[in-house]
Amino acid sequence: MRKIPFLVLFIFACMMMAPMGANAQKVVPFPTNAGAPTLKPIFPAGAKRGSSITLNLTGTNLAGPIKFLSSFPCKATIPTENNNGKDAAKLAVKLEIDPNTTLGFHTIRIATAKGVSNTRILCIDDLPEVLEVDTNKNKMTPQVVTLPCVVSGKIDAESNDYYKISVKAGQEISFEVLGRRLGGTIDPQINLIDPKTMRELPKSHSNDSPGAQTDPRLRYVFQKEGDYLVEVRDVSYRGGDDFHYRLRMGDFPMATSPIPMAMKRGTKGNVNFAGPAVETALSQEVVAPVDPLLDSIWIAPKGKSGLTGWPVCVLLSDLTETMELEPNNDPAKANKIAIPSAITARLLEKGDLDHFSFTAKKDQRLIIEATSQDLYSPTEVYMALKDAKGAKLAETNPTGASRFDFKAPADGDYTIAVEHLHLWGGPAEIYRLSITNYEPGFDITIGGDHFDGPAGAPFSVPVNVTRRDYADTIEVSVEGTKGITGKLSIPKGQPAQAGQPAGNLNFEIDESVAVGPQLIRIVGTATINGKPYKSYASVRGAMSTSLAGLPIPPRTYWNEIALGVLQRPAFILSLKIDPLTIAPGKKASATVTASRAKDFNSEIVITVGGLPANVTAKAGPIPANMNEVKFEITSTEKAVPATPSITVTGKAKGKDKEETHTSPGITFTIKK
Repeated sequence: MRKIPFLVLFIFACMMMAPMGANAQKVVPFPTNAGAPTLKPIFPAGAKRGSSITLNLTGTNLAGPIKFLSSFPCKATIPTENNNGKDAAKLAVKLEIDPNTTLGFHTIRIATAKGVSNTRILCIDDLPEVLEVDTNKNKMTPQVVTLPCVVSGKIDAESNDYYKISVKAGQEISFEVLGRRLGGTIDPQINLIDPKTMRELPKSHSNDSPGAQTDPRLRYVFQKEGDYLVEVRDVSYRGGDDFHYRLRMGDFPMATSPIPMAMKRGTKGNVNFAGPAVETALSQEVVAPVDPLLDSIWIAPKGKSGLTGWPVCVLLSDLTETMELEPNNDPAKANKIAIPSAITARLLEKGDLDHFSFTAKKDQRLIIEATSQDLYSPTEVYMALKDAKGAKLAETNPTGASRFDFKAPADGDYTIAVEHLHLWGGPAEIYRLSITNYEPGFDITIGGDHFDGPAGAPFSVPVNVTRRDYADTIEVSVEGTKGITGKLSIPKGQPAQAGQPAGNLNFEIDESVAVGPQLIRIVGTATINGKPYKSYASVRGAMSTSLAGLPIPPRTYWNEIALGVLQRPAFILSLKIDPLTIAPGKKASATVTASRAKDFNSEIVITVGGLPANVTAKAGPIPANMNEVKFEITSTEKAVPATPSITVTGKAKGKDKEETHTSPGITFTIKK
C-alpha cells in the first residue's frame, strides 16, 4: 500500500481548488464591448419544464432588447407594459417552456442592438417549484413546504434559511443543493434539525459532497414521524445577490456519474448510475447521437418513486467503450484492453486496485489517460504502468494529470494498475480509462465565449493554439451562420511564445445578416500524416471565469460562442505598423486610417489596445474632416519578447448616438 506524504496531499488539494486542464490554459482575452448587455446571476435560477414563467433579469445595458437566447426550446416574449425594455438595469422576459425540454443545466443570454450578453445558467427541472419567502431566516418561523419540491432561495450575509417538512417514520428523502454549480460564489451546506429540541439530527450534515463541486447532498432516513427543519446557509456566513441556490427535496436518486461514463456515437445501450444514492435508480436505454458537434449528453436518473434526480453527463466517444470486469485486483486477472478503446471502471472498496493489460509493439507510442473529474466524478486517480515482469515503468504525479505518454521499450504485454490517490473507495468512485495511439495535433482556445462585431466592417479575434508535435500551417475558420465568415492561416512557428496569440481571426459579416445574436463555432483544420484533422475552439476557461471561477462548467457548452452582430458604424478603422518587429528599446511607426460614411465628418478619438507591459503608445484623435493620424509605439529596455495583437478603437459623436469601431488586430512582435 502506498503512503502519500502529507505535503503532497496538501499541495494537490490546493491545486484542485483551481480550474484544471484546458480551463487552466493561459489565453489572450479580447477587448470587451462596454455597450453590450451584461447579466447578473439569475433568481430564481430555474423553472419546471412545460411551465410559463416570468424571468426577471438584472444587469447593465439591458434596455432595447431584441432577442432572448436559450439552449432549450421555449417561446420568449418581452412585454412592453410598465416601460419594460427601457430600463438598463432590469428586464422581464416571459417564457413558455417546452414540456419535452431536457432536464438539467441550460444557458440563457440577452441581446440588444449594441451586443450580446454573457451566459447565465438556468435549470430546467420537473419538481414543483417553490420560491423562498423572506420570513424563513429564523428557526421559529420556517417556511413550510410540501415534498417533493425544489426551492429557489437566496442567502443573506450572516443568515440561515429554514424550511419545515413533514415526513413519515422510515421515510427516506434526498436533499440536494445546486449552488456553486449555478455559477455563483456560494459554498452551501445543509443540516436537518429536530424542531422539538432545536438540535441537529445525527449524521444529517452535508457540505462539499463528492462530485458536486462543493455543493451538498444528503440521503436521510427519518426514524420518527413528524415535522423537521432543513437549514441552508453558506459555510462562511457570506451572502448577497450572487448567493442563490436551488434546494431539491424528495425521494429521488442522487448520482454523480453514468455507467458507462461514455458511449460510442451511434450505439445503443443501457445506462446505469454511480453515486451516493442510486439504489432505486432504474436502468435506461440510451441511443448515443451521431452528431460530431455534440461532446456529451445529460441523462437524469429516475427512481422507483417516479421522481428524477439531477442529470449526469455521458461523454460521446469515437472509441469502442467497454465495462470493467471484476475481479481484477490481481495482475494475473487484469482486464485486457484493445488499442484504441476505453473502459469504465469503479473503485468500490477502500484500497481497491484495478488492473488492465494491453499488448504493444516496440516503439509504439500510446496515450493512456484516466478521466474522472472532467466528467464530474469525484475520483482522484493514481496509476502505475508496469512491464510483463512487474517492474514499474512510470507512475502519475499526484499534482498532475492521470496520463501517460508512453513509448513501448519492447514488444510485449504491459499492465496498468489503477487505485484511488487516497486509497478511498465507494459507489461514486468511478473513472474512464482510455488507451489510444499517439497522434500529433493541436488545441484551439479563445479568451471569451461571447463578443460583438459590426456587419459590413472587418474585425478580429485573437486565437490561441497549443501544438502537439505538429508544426505546419493551421487554417482557422468560422461555422454556424450563413453570411458570417472568418479566416486565419497560422504559419509554421506560431505562436512564437507560450501564452501569446497565434494570430488574429479576421471576421467579415455580410450586411444582409440581421443585427442581433448568432451562435457560431471557431474551428481549426489541417492535414496531418495524410489525414484530415479538426479541432473546435474551446471557451471552457472563459465560461469558467464568467461563472465565478466554476472549475467544471457544463461541458455541453464548451465550444459554443455567441456573436452579437452590430450595425455598420459610421466609420471603419484600419491600422498599419512599420516595422512589425522591433527589439526592446526601439520604436515603430503606426498609421490609423478612417473610412468614413458619407456626411460623417466628426473628430474620432483613438485608443490603442493590446499593448504588453513596458510598451506604450498614444494616438491623437483623427481631426474632423480628416481620415488619418500617425503615432509611435515605443518599447522600453524592460520589454520582454511577445507577439501581442494590437488594435485601435475609435469613438466619435454621431447624429443621435456615439459611433465606435475597433480595427482588426495586427500581430506585432517584440524580439531581442
